[in-house]
Amino acid sequence: MLNQEIIKKIEEKFGKKLQYSHDCEALSEAIAETVGERISVATLKRMAGMVSKKCQPRLSTMDIIAQYIGYPNYQLLAQDIDDDTEISEFAWVEELESKSLKEGTQLQITYDPGRVLVLTYLGNDTFIVNESYKSKLQQGDVVTISHFTKGFELLVADVVRNGESIGSYQAAKAGGLTSIELFLTD
Repeated sequence: MLNQEIIKKIEEKFGKKLQYSHDCEALSEAIAETVGERISVATLKRMAGMVSKKCQPRLSTMDIIAQYIGYPNYQLLAQDIDDDTEISEFAWVEELESKSLKEGTQLQITYDPGRVLVLTYLGNDTFIVNESYKSKLQQGDVVTISHFTKGFELLVADVVRNGESIGSYQAAKAGGLTSIELFLTD
């Protein structure tokens, strides 16, 4: 959760209190219009204390918040309000290792802005892309991915399209993966 003084500054700039989910949706849009960068609604809910999951926002996210309320970066905002919150900390990270999956397992990953990939595990860290929405990866691509980590970029060691390797690929470079969901099958 954010420092209360930062929340107060956000609410002053936004023009209303952050009380409901739809407030965070509107704030996400306002930040994108003002700063040109996106912060997901889920992240804003966590930062405003609407979700019980405790996490420390990334410094890049805090820089976007600072810019929204008129500071060049979070460091200057923190100095101005005497926020002694640690910028780094140990935290539990949601991670999935490919080798832990059974062949045929499907998963869906998302990342901003609004990108979705549905993959089926083929074994040996290899997946086939079943669905691709707003991603440069295409349906039918065979990709090599050793792990997925929420909040971090997706690193694809190799992309095979139409039987031909087209090289490695990086996705979610700006904000990292926003969700990793397994489709459980019997």
